Amino acid sequence: MVKICPNCGFKNQDSYNFCANCGKDLFLKNHNEISIDSKNLIIISYILTIAFSWGGLILNLLLNFSNFGFFSFFGVFLPFYLIQSNDPNIKKHGYIQIAISLIGIILSINYLL
Repeated sequence: MVKICPNCGFKNQDSYNFCANCGKDLFLKNHNEISIDSKNLIIISYILTIAFSWGGLILNLLLNFSNFGFFSFFGVFLPFYLIQSNDPNIKKHGYIQIAISLIGIILSINYLL
């Protein structure tokens, strides 16, 4: 079986990870296409980021109990994981989620004061 280079079309041996002709990674996908796994990761991370970042504020408002402020800080961890990705689309969504998290945290802190 052969691996065809997505960059130059050269037929490489199956055991190669990089193209023998141009040197590009044989496993890289086109950056314009987002795989289903990436879409699911982005959707799940938005849901978790919003739930955690804004959850402290929502719980404070609903239960009128100020000890849920720590809950908001957990919403920052997943976006920092996303910005470590090599995929520029996932990285972009990581930065957006950091902004969403920070807004939720700032609102939670302002409510507590």
